Amino acid sequence: MKRIFNGLFYGLKFLLLIAAFSLSLFIFLRMNMRLDKSFVSVLPQFIPFVILLILFIVNMLFKQEGVTKCLFYNLTCSLVLTTIVLVSLRAIMDTNMVLNGKYGYGIDFNFFDNFLAYIDMMVYGLIISNILFMFKEKDNIKDEKIESDKSNKSKRFKKA
Repeated sequence: MKRIFNGLFYGLKFLLLIAAFSLSLFIFLRMNMRLDKSFVSVLPQFIPFVILLILFIVNMLFKQEGVTKCLFYNLTCSLVLTTIVLVSLRAIMDTNMVLNGKYGYGIDFNFFDNFLAYIDMMVYGLIISNILFMFKEKDNIKDEKIESDKSNKSKRFKKA
């Protein structure tokens, strides 16, 4: 059962990352078009998404079991990215704002801007935990080798 949920959340996090990136990019582009800013001013907001995508691809290609087989990490990624998607959809589909009726804005930029710091914090948290889980696997392998060496030495002493 654990493997089924892990596989489900492992695949879901890739789809949700693409959806979160796309919706956030759409909102930022619309906001910058309204403010007459260039596309370059949007790029720093998407550095965490790109880093997270690169880490996901590295984990998939090099089969980092410390990350890919961790149900807690995959569930957390899915929850964080679902939150980003829901906040983005709420900002896009909000019809109760005053500016929508008065000026015809289709997106509630203030709502999205209020959550922007939380979005960055959650994505950077996923990046840090991904890196820590990548190195955790190597530490566990070293610990297992040390423990197996100790048990082999104790067996040798008992035979003698």
